[in-house]
Amino acid sequence: MWNVTHCQNVVFSEESRFVLGTDDNRVRLRRRPFERYNSPYTVLRHTASTAGIMVWGGIAYDSRSTLIVMRGTLTGQGYVDDILRPHVGLFLNGLPGAISQQNNARPHTARVAQDFLRHFKTLPWPARSPELSPVEYAWD
Repeated sequence: MWNVTHCQNVVFSEESRFVLGTDDNRVRLRRRPFERYNSPYTVLRHTASTAGIMVWGGIAYDSRSTLIVMRGTLTGQGYVDDILRPHVGLFLNGLPGAISQQNNARPHTARVAQDFLRHFKTLPWPARSPELSPVEYAWD
């Protein structure tokens, strides 16, 4: 069973995009299914790319990684070369008993990334599971 000590060893990592303007090209609204194309519920917006930066970071119970700015689209090989090898490996090795937790983003599940992570203790992330607490796992 999981206890506080196990949870304190988990290192969560995530990427996030920060938009440098006021419009991130997302439309957020609430409507009923039959109101989908009614004109009061439609919004005109530009479709050009919006300036922003993508960053990666990791946090643990009592520490955090350096915030890494990513360039371009993240691929499995790019994830290993630019994030895992130079940053995550050092970060996990510096935390005794560290357990890595990441989501099922394509770069994370790429074979090259999984091969790299075999050298570390990791928690599985079930498919189609957007939110998951490590407490839900049984630990041997």
